[in-house]
Amino acid sequence: MSKFVESALLVYDQAPEGLVSAVLDNSCGAAVNARPLAQLLEDPLACLAGADHVVVAADLDGVKQVLQLAMEHQFSVGILPLMRQGRLVRYLDLPGNREQAIELALASDAPLMDIILCNGQIMLFRASIGWIPMLDAPEGRRMRWFFSAIRKLLRFRLQAFTLTTSSGKSIRTAASGCMLVQRHTGDLVSDLTEYDSSVQDGAVGLVITAPISMLQYFTFLVQLVTSRSHSKKLPQAIGHIKSSELRIEPERQMDVHIDGVQASTTPVFCKTLHNATRVNVGPALRQTGRKTDTRRESIRIENLPNERELKKSLSRRIPFFSYASEDRFKDLFKSLREDSELHTSYLALMILSTMLATVGLYLDNAAVIIGAMILAPLMAPLVSASMGLLRADQRLYWHSLRTMSVGIALALATAALTTLAFPHKPVTAEMLGRLNPTLLDLVVAIVSGVAAAYARSYREIAQNLAGVAIAVALVPPLAVAGIGLGRGDPYFFLQAFLLFLTNMVGIILAAMFTFRILGFSPVLRNKRGMLVMLLLLALITVPLYLSYSQIVDSIVFEKKLESDRYYVNGKYLRISKVKVSYHEGRLLLIIDLLAREPLTRDDLGQFKQKIQSQFEEKLNVQTNVIYFL
Repeated sequence: MSKFVESALLVYDQAPEGLVSAVLDNSCGAAVNARPLAQLLEDPLACLAGADHVVVAADLDGVKQVLQLAMEHQFSVGILPLMRQGRLVRYLDLPGNREQAIELALASDAPLMDIILCNGQIMLFRASIGWIPMLDAPEGRRMRWFFSAIRKLLRFRLQAFTLTTSSGKSIRTAASGCMLVQRHTGDLVSDLTEYDSSVQDGAVGLVITAPISMLQYFTFLVQLVTSRSHSKKLPQAIGHIKSSELRIEPERQMDVHIDGVQASTTPVFCKTLHNATRVNVGPALRQTGRKTDTRRESIRIENLPNERELKKSLSRRIPFFSYASEDRFKDLFKSLREDSELHTSYLALMILSTMLATVGLYLDNAAVIIGAMILAPLMAPLVSASMGLLRADQRLYWHSLRTMSVGIALALATAALTTLAFPHKPVTAEMLGRLNPTLLDLVVAIVSGVAAAYARSYREIAQNLAGVAIAVALVPPLAVAGIGLGRGDPYFFLQAFLLFLTNMVGIILAAMFTFRILGFSPVLRNKRGMLVMLLLLALITVPLYLSYSQIVDSIVFEKKLESDRYYVNGKYLRISKVKVSYHEGRLLLIIDLLAREPLTRDDLGQFKQKIQSQFEEKLNVQTNVIYFL
């Protein structure tokens, strides 16, 4: 800034030592006359004689008093912040350096600025009505206020508000609180509407907070703090109204804090005095100054409870998890009820998918098995059952359970009959891969359950259910269990069916919690059903843990065997590869054995004895001898 005023009046109140003399001896070439603020307030006409620019160095009330006089007597204003006026510096983008602050205060090109009156009092920054957790913290007491806010957040409710704009439009909604905002810098709330506001737009902004859950509000705060660029899309739980006049009437009387001080009570009438005075603000606010249509209103309340949801919003304490909208409730429950019903197409797909999976298992063909996973319809009643359990919907739950039971019985019977049709019954790697389930399979089931419930809740991503079906693989374990029945092998049946139960329980529990988080049940209504599922999960976890520990031990043992050398009947033998598995309930070692000389039956018998000495249980050994020179 190269131009400065020729003369100015400095008014001060408890100014720090040296500030007055620094202004009087300024390097800007301005002739400055100094007066105490009290003298100006007592006799403004005498003090302002011949002065068209006033520099003020006082507390916030003093600054507002000078602005009030500026509107009455048409002089421009420069502001010199005092030691503890960090908020004034941030909000009006004033320099922190004394010399630069004096230069800005004495600049001759002070831009026009709106003045906001809130119940007749000047509002420089913001005014809060009600409670806006985490955003209405007073200066200097943030940590103490933070812990107090956390306690309040656990029990506060939304209140009814009626908001009226300058055009007479009346809006009735529910909110925890609202905040009137003048355009400024260095403030999270003001940054929400930075793209649509300036100090010259002839309007005041009202930010309304209406969180329907604590989780939603915490998410909003994280987005607000971490976002580097603010888009025109408002976060969830936030509404915004911009108008030249606003009337705010909560259902019950509330305190009104203006610029951090309790200054009034509701109802609140807020009025914008367009281009009321000239103030030397910082460059950030000057850049936002632009001509706007002061008659234009902006009303963005799509994230706020509407008239239909108002009663539900006011009747309860804000829960930790949100509740879903009525439209999402209707769409989801309609589709889940359809999924829970037993119909011909479901039976046909169960038979076809199981036959396909069984043939793929015998062929040891992963592509055929994946095709069976996509074709299988068993995921749908599982997700429906989880919602029935969560909401204690007996009809939905029992219909889903009936459909699941028929599907399971049909799959077992189909796989068993298909097995009986095969004269040769090999045990393939794909079959062995569905035996001995571990805790890792439970993790897969839980993640798949979350994905299934989430995808089912949103029509736009419902097509991803096919990927979930492939991930969790419900039908192949059932097919292996049916193969065990057809073979008359209890071990085959029990191990494969344990994997299916793991998938089923994991999916149902994970889907229940996911639906709960997504807001389809504000409370857990069916606690007994949840306890039964948790008990079943605990029972399943025991063999899964043992199997997982067994696999870990097997891997360690395999590494040890591969590193050992064996001396048998004068011949050195080395294991190049070993796999530990179980067949018909007995431990099976499949070994690739390296040798330089031909091995006799006695040599192999001695080798088996050396291996057997490392195990307590009786084992079977399958050896593939590889000779090398």
